[in-house]
Amino acid sequence: IAHATTRKLIEVKGISEQKILKLKETIKAQQLVSLGFQTASSKLECMKDIITISTGKCFRSIKVPSTMYLKADYCAGSTDLDNLLGGGIETGSITEIFGEFRTGKTQLCHTLCVTAQRPLDQGGAEGRVIYIDTEGTFRPQKLVAIAER
Repeated sequence: IAHATTRKLIEVKGISEQKILKLKETIKAQQLVSLGFQTASSKLECMKDIITISTGKCFRSIKVPSTMYLKADYCAGSTDLDNLLGGGIETGSITEIFGEFRTGKTQLCHTLCVTAQRPLDQGGAEGRVIYIDTEGTFRPQKLVAIAER
């Protein structure tokens, strides 16, 4: 709404010009969306905080059950998917995932939730995740299982 023209928004059924102007005023007054100019150098400074989370990087872990050392490899996901995404999924952005039924969308999202919160030395982003589930498939117990792997 903030970046769309009034002429384009009037085409939406049920929205009058007065409503559009009121919405735009509210957005501007409350600074809900940045409407100002941003220099390339300030944008570059903001980009320094962005991390690309790899879905395919494998990590080496050492488990120490009572008396013996066990070295085990585990992978966070798919190197092929990383290649398709240009290296992984960026933090600080919204990523929409869609596709056919039973193709692994929910599993990928659950894995990314765990990976994003892991320490940097484990390929994570030491961050937080906002998970928007439009189909009711989010299962916290699956996150626990993924985190334990």
